[in-house]
Amino acid sequence: MDFFGHQDQARKASGRLVWLFLAAVLCIITLIYIAAKTTLIVAKTGHNDLIDWPVLGAVAGVVILIVGGAMLFKTAQLRSGGSTVAEMLGGRRIEFDTKDPKERMLRNVVEEMAIASGVPVPDVFVMDNEQGINAFAAGWSPSDAAIAVTRGSLEAFTRDELQGVIAHEFSHVFHGDMRLNIRLMGTLYGIICIAVIGRILLQGGFYSGGYRSRSKNNGGQSIMFFGLALIVIGFVGVFFARMIQAAVSRQREYLADAAAVQYTRNPRGIGMALAKIGGLTAKVKNAHAEEASHMMFADGVSRLGSAMATHPPLEQRIERVLPGFLKHIETDGTLTQAVAETSVAAQFAGGAVAGLAGSTTPGKLLATVGDPQPRHVAAAHDLLESLPLDLTVAAHEPGRAPCLVYALLLDQDRTARDKQLHLLTNATADNPAIAHDTQACYREIEKLDRRLRLPLIELTMPALRSLANAERQKLRKIARDLAMADEHLSPFEFALIKSLERHVRTTGEQNVQPRGRPLSLQQCADHAALVLSVIAHAGGGGDDEKAEAAFARGKTALSLSNVKMSSQQQAKPQHLDDAIARLARMSPFGKRNLITACAEVAAHDGYLDPDEIDLVRALSELWDCPVPLAVDE
Repeated sequence: MDFFGHQDQARKASGRLVWLFLAAVLCIITLIYIAAKTTLIVAKTGHNDLIDWPVLGAVAGVVILIVGGAMLFKTAQLRSGGSTVAEMLGGRRIEFDTKDPKERMLRNVVEEMAIASGVPVPDVFVMDNEQGINAFAAGWSPSDAAIAVTRGSLEAFTRDELQGVIAHEFSHVFHGDMRLNIRLMGTLYGIICIAVIGRILLQGGFYSGGYRSRSKNNGGQSIMFFGLALIVIGFVGVFFARMIQAAVSRQREYLADAAAVQYTRNPRGIGMALAKIGGLTAKVKNAHAEEASHMMFADGVSRLGSAMATHPPLEQRIERVLPGFLKHIETDGTLTQAVAETSVAAQFAGGAVAGLAGSTTPGKLLATVGDPQPRHVAAAHDLLESLPLDLTVAAHEPGRAPCLVYALLLDQDRTARDKQLHLLTNATADNPAIAHDTQACYREIEKLDRRLRLPLIELTMPALRSLANAERQKLRKIARDLAMADEHLSPFEFALIKSLERHVRTTGEQNVQPRGRPLSLQQCADHAALVLSVIAHAGGGGDDEKAEAAFARGKTALSLSNVKMSSQQQAKPQHLDDAIARLARMSPFGKRNLITACAEVAAHDGYLDPDEIDLVRALSELWDCPVPLAVDE
């Protein structure tokens, strides 16, 4: 799977969506102008000119205001991320202490996939009132993603089938589909508003004189006529919007199915999940199902024809993941029987997983970006199983998760650690148990493999996001103070602090998305040079000659000839905020080159050690290019 190519396709699809939306608005303006002009002529208040510029201008202004305003309103409403969409569709957040074995299985599958992929664990929801088999991922980026499944899915799926569906949804997370899906929701909402206003006018005309007024004034009838015209025009707009929705989403579903097979090496899992939908139903009854149907695992609403379906036919989807399925369906009767009889191709065979890798090369690291393999999923499963129970519980409990974060920041040096603990005790004087629990967590963390620390942070994110706003603010401040107690940020401390800032946002903070056309590397050359300088100095260990050689290696990888390495005092991790935000606006292929250069600088000695992997993974995740666990092959 070409992660950067698929990201670029999603970006281009977003551009096409803008043009299709503008075309739909122009058509709506034209039709409403015709309706308004006809209404005025019938009411004997209009002229017979073909183009009445004042009326056309008024219609265009009102339509743009209504449709554009409604679209912006809906998009802003969803700005806070995937959890908002999940709750809008009737989702309930799954708590860590749930006693439902199906919910625990779902949470475990999501955690495995997230840690394997190198992204923080998303919030997980179950739609209790939905008995149809369906699921979706929502959000603007991996930083605010949410995964939701219906109750019907939990009851119908085995673990393998559920894993296939979750892998499908994670593909949408990686490949930029979620952002496109939310923009589609905003577009549909804006166009639907025309029909809503038409219904209001129709009712207003009815009660103001359409049928009840005995006066000779036909104003009520004119309002009713115009309202009826708006309803018709609104539904014409909705029809074209649905066509746009279907055209944009169908090919992305094929991609996500293929990715699910690749992530899990189990085509039968997702194949059987699709077959069970065919035998039961994927329908979602929630009032918002129509506007969100394109982001679901299967089409959640009934359609009159395939032209407006947001998903390809189930049979075609199954055939793509299980070649030969269509031959069996002719004789085996049901979809599930045909899937059971279809043999799995041998190309998914592979070796056993040896465990987490001690080091890796830049080429191997780049090849896995946004493309977790079964060995990563297996390693994540083993990692979660190997964590001490006390740390696992602390990572999931909102009351103890901050203590785990603080413990991960404590220095190995006793003197430095005592200084940090004194700072923590003063900052949490109102709750002395925090400092005590932090030290208890640290004693467990001391025993952990160094490579388990960043995944442990990813595991805590749902619990940290559930904290009250004041607690989230306090967490971020204390974490930064602990990290900067020695006036220096290590690669791991930088990764942790940036992860908190990105994924544990406070009230009023939004997930800022890059706007406008992607920037070229030349437009970001100085910012790229600063990032490479920070990595070079971090790996150089104070040796300027070694740092210069590492920087030169990255500069060559980016073909930058006119940039210079920043000094060690000017190139510390805490200086990277502006550069990271600027570089996030580069195109997917530009990010690929940048990540390659970062890895080359970090691997100046030929390989990436755990500290260097943490730094590159942190930077990549900030640019929405998640790097999976480094595992032995």
